[in-house]
Amino acid sequence: MKKIFIAVVCVFSVFKMSAQQDPQFTQNMFNRLAVNPAYAGAKESFCATIISREQWMGFEGNPQTNLLSLDYGTTIKQKHKVGAGLTVIQDEIGPIQSLNAKLAMSYHYRIQQGVLSGGLELGIYNQSISGDWRTSEGAFDGTEDPKIPNAEAGATVFDLGFGLYYYRRNMYVGLSSTHMEQSVISDNLTDLSSLTFKKARHYYVMGGYNYETTAFSRKLEIMPSFFVKSDAISTQVDLNTNVKYNDLVWVGASYRIQDAVSLLAGLDFAGLKLGGQFDNIKVGFAYDYNISDLSTYNNGSIEIMINYCYKFVKNEKIERYKDVRFL
Repeated sequence: MKKIFIAVVCVFSVFKMSAQQDPQFTQNMFNRLAVNPAYAGAKESFCATIISREQWMGFEGNPQTNLLSLDYGTTIKQKHKVGAGLTVIQDEIGPIQSLNAKLAMSYHYRIQQGVLSGGLELGIYNQSISGDWRTSEGAFDGTEDPKIPNAEAGATVFDLGFGLYYYRRNMYVGLSSTHMEQSVISDNLTDLSSLTFKKARHYYVMGGYNYETTAFSRKLEIMPSFFVKSDAISTQVDLNTNVKYNDLVWVGASYRIQDAVSLLAGLDFAGLKLGGQFDNIKVGFAYDYNISDLSTYNNGSIEIMINYCYKFVKNEKIERYKDVRFL
């Protein structure tokens, strides 16, 4: 029951604070649209990404997160490159559930050898708490403290985000902010019982580099990256490195400062040369080993990623001219 007690304490500590961290992802280098709308359309392809994460396995009420992101980029009149995206994130920790759905729009402007894009996202954010949570003493019906909700409570608010993203063929860097309006989620159940929660503004900084070389006469890509997340109260820093061999497989490691070390691995189906739509699929896996004080109470975290990108090929316009002999 000790685990249940700790989970409940953690959950209500979250409710008492004005800030709460967004869901955590280890494969953040494959998940840039979720936190930066300026990334939408950067690949000038239709891309879909699914990520499923179970954090702190073995910890009752542990965080479980699912993400779906879609984006597409195109160039209008061979001059204006624009992008659009959709991100849906479902997160659950103990009795608390959240759903964030947002649309992103971006404009990409070429600067010499690179591209600078700006993006805006608009969406909704729903936060709720179920009415059937339990304490270490058994069922809780709300009679001990009428101010604590003993029935399902929740509300939906407007969500806003903004980002900048600069990229070249072998590098990228981004700066963004989510939940910019810092909406207050409130649901009054009775005269005494209510749920009030303020969503904290988050800030993100990301960057990465792709260094290409050869090993055993095969292509080798070394891809270091970093990811910084802050809500102005706490800051999380991820330092990552992935190594991709022969456009086929990658392995990597990540260090989340004072929190976890992670192993990453993935398969790029393009390297298998199966042909058709299979060449557009990537699959990734990550395992986190917790090094904080919570390591005693959990068996680590796992994360699975599936990515699909398809580039539409535009048919070149055939110019027709009249023969001068038939004017």
